[in-house]
Amino acid sequence: MKYLFYRLDSYSKDQKKNILLDEKFSAFLWKPRAFEIVPKGVSLLPFGIWWTMHYLKIFSNQDYSLYLIYDRNNLIHRSVITPRYFRFPFMAKDDLQIGDTWTSSSYRGKGLATFAIQIACQLHMKPGRRFWYLAEETNLPSMRAIEKAGFKKVGIGFRKKWIGMRILGTYEIQNQL
Repeated sequence: MKYLFYRLDSYSKDQKKNILLDEKFSAFLWKPRAFEIVPKGVSLLPFGIWWTMHYLKIFSNQDYSLYLIYDRNNLIHRSVITPRYFRFPFMAKDDLQIGDTWTSSSYRGKGLATFAIQIACQLHMKPGRRFWYLAEETNLPSMRAIEKAGFKKVGIGFRKKWIGMRILGTYEIQNQL
C-alpha cells in the first residue's frame, strides 16, 4: 500500500476559506487528563495506547489531542493530533501529524474533516511548526479534504514493518515531490 504524504509548513487564519460548522453541531479540542483516558464516543483502542504514550512522554512533545465534532451526544467526526514518535521518523520534534481522521458515514461530504483539520492547525500553530497528514493513495475523499485545508503533497511512501510486525512499523517517504 502506498501513502501520500502531505504537509503544511505554516498556517494563518486567512487560510480558513468560509468553512463553517453547522450551529446544531458542537466541537471542541480534547486533551488527555489523568482520569479521562478517552473522550465520550471514542474507543479505548488505540486511543488508550496513545494516552499512555502521552503520559510516558514517548511523544516528542505534549500536544497529543483530538478534535471532536458531535451532533447532540453522538460523535460524528474525530481528528487525532499526534506529535512525532517512532512511527513518523520524518517529522521534526515540534511537528504534529493529523491522522486517524474519521467522519460518520451519514455526515460525510459536509466539510467536517476540512473544518476540523483547519481548526486543529489554528489551535496548535507555533512558529516553525509543521503539520503532516498521510493518506492511502486510494482514499480520494481524504485527499480532497486535506488539500482543501491547505496542505500540499510532499511525497509518496509506504509503511515499513519492523521485525515483521506492522504495528511497530514506520512510515517512510520514498519519493519527495
